Amino acid sequence: MTEHSEDTSSDSKVDAWAIFFLILIVVSTAVFWVSHQ
Repeated sequence: MTEHSEDTSSDSKVDAWAIFFLILIVVSTAVFWVSHQ
């Protein structure tokens, strides 16, 4: 369990992509919803 020193960089990259993707979905949904009002 203690020896995952190399996994932290890939994990943070995955987290960053997940956050980016969530923001993208939220923004696109908001734009779609506003444009169809």
